[in-house]
Amino acid sequence: MAAKRKSKTARAAIIFLCTVGFFLIFLLGSGIDITEMAGQIWNSLGSSENTASAHAAKLVPEDSDSLLLYIIDTGNSDSMVLRSPDGHSVLIDAGESDDAQYILDTLSALGIRKLDAVVATHPHADHIGSMVAILKQIPADVVYMTDFAASTQTYEDMLDAIEASGIPTVDINSGDTFDIGAVHFTALNPQDRIYDDANNSSIVLLAEYGDTRFLFEGDAEDEAISDMLAQYSELLDADVLKVGHHGSRNATTSEFLKAVTPETAIITCGEENDYGHPHQETLDLLGSMGVTTLRTDQDSDIAIFSDGAAVWYAAAA
Repeated sequence: MAAKRKSKTARAAIIFLCTVGFFLIFLLGSGIDITEMAGQIWNSLGSSENTASAHAAKLVPEDSDSLLLYIIDTGNSDSMVLRSPDGHSVLIDAGESDDAQYILDTLSALGIRKLDAVVATHPHADHIGSMVAILKQIPADVVYMTDFAASTQTYEDMLDAIEASGIPTVDINSGDTFDIGAVHFTALNPQDRIYDDANNSSIVLLAEYGDTRFLFEGDAEDEAISDMLAQYSELLDADVLKVGHHGSRNATTSEFLKAVTPETAIITCGEENDYGHPHQETLDLLGSMGVTTLRTDQDSDIAIFSDGAAVWYAAAA
């Protein structure tokens, strides 16, 4: 029997070599530069790392001593990292499961080897999909979560990974505060009430650095927005707004924007996505208020900087 298996293996090898030979003959006859093709294939193998490194090098000066908010282009999902001048870093969300390598490559390119905190805004796969892979590769001091549970495998896998790593978790509610380096965070959502869906249960964070303010909306929608306006209308003012739910029409209202008065808005969305994000109504509202709107589907990776007094940005595309 062993000899028979060896014979089959030999025949398979011959067939494979013949196929490769015919393919090479075809390429030679077609005039295609085989060396160039091989180079393209080789480069594509490291495309994630190369792209992440190139974008980081383009956007972030090596001698930068400013606060950095780096929005990672993960398509129609969320992942961003806030790095303070004193070397502390916070990862907010972790995209889809197939975004893991690009997120890891980006963190590496930014020189981030450890996370002071990880924030999982809510348990949807487009926000926690790569959390397991990231927590296995990069140590973190704490994971901030919403207490809204999900019955998905992605969510269960994340909980298992957190438990296995021994990282402590903290359930965030509105009014909670914490400091990461020189950055002060205040949670404006979830409220005391229980929402029926994960989006409205999103952690919404206000980050303050000096006199500059950043508002991270997660996927909060109409209900949560209404509650935040009622409870925190004076706290919502921010220089930079990470627009809720990828620019969905039900995550941005004129009343909300009037309270936030952002100079810059960031929308995380994928090219030609199935949801039509960002919705035109959202873009029109932002435009009517003169807000500079940056989009990952058009601008790719985005870097926002603050020196504590002013905010500026750079985009990869």
